[in-house]
Amino acid sequence: MAQKKKTKHGKVEVRQQRARILFKPGTLVFIVLLTFGVCFGLYLFKASTTPGYWEDVIVADMHLDDNDPHPGKNSKRASVTNPVPSGDRAADSYMGEVAFIGEVAPLSAYYETNSGMVFTDTLLDLAESRMRSIARSLYGSSPKAVYIWYQAPSDLEAGGDSVKALVDSIWEQTPDMPIYVLTAIPVKETENSQKTETWNASLFAMADELGLHYVDVSTTLKANDGTLAEAYRNDEENLYKTVGDQILTHVIPE
Repeated sequence: MAQKKKTKHGKVEVRQQRARILFKPGTLVFIVLLTFGVCFGLYLFKASTTPGYWEDVIVADMHLDDNDPHPGKNSKRASVTNPVPSGDRAADSYMGEVAFIGEVAPLSAYYETNSGMVFTDTLLDLAESRMRSIARSLYGSSPKAVYIWYQAPSDLEAGGDSVKALVDSIWEQTPDMPIYVLTAIPVKETENSQKTETWNASLFAMADELGLHYVDVSTTLKANDGTLAEAYRNDEENLYKTVGDQILTHVIPE
């Protein structure tokens, strides 16, 4: 019921009693816990219904530095020398101790590689989830190094972006992993040789930018006009053994 009160001017003023909403401490605690429970339940639902969620998000985060998403990357960039200089030839067994990603299947016919560390995915078809899957496999197998080798793709810009994304995925899981990029093999047709040269040049720039090791396997395979030399055109064994020799003689000492 309203209460009346006289003012100093003799007027009557009506003061309404305001309704007050009172919360007990237990009610506030209940609301906070309910909100947390709903949010946590939604999180668990997403995690359980999204394939590879735990590996892609949680496991990956375990290997990230709090301040630098690629710890050790800057130091690698500072010390990298490209192209990788020639040195003493590593043993053939080295090919089974490193991982290969790309158009590398023929190497397995002439060198003993580790099938669990060879990934022949097409560059422009590499989805982000597949890159993370490869990176997790590399983390589990712990190769001495990773070699990325692709011939010039139809879309050079998209191909370069895919290589960078692949490198990022690998370093998220294994920040200290040495990564080598190999140049594309010279083509047989003169009209297509410029595209291959452009691709190799972009790989060189990328290697310097990111701190990758750039191995030039193509110069040895070239004829004077820049195309694939005649000695390799119809001799696959000679071609891939020569590539293998370039890999084994251009290894950064541990």
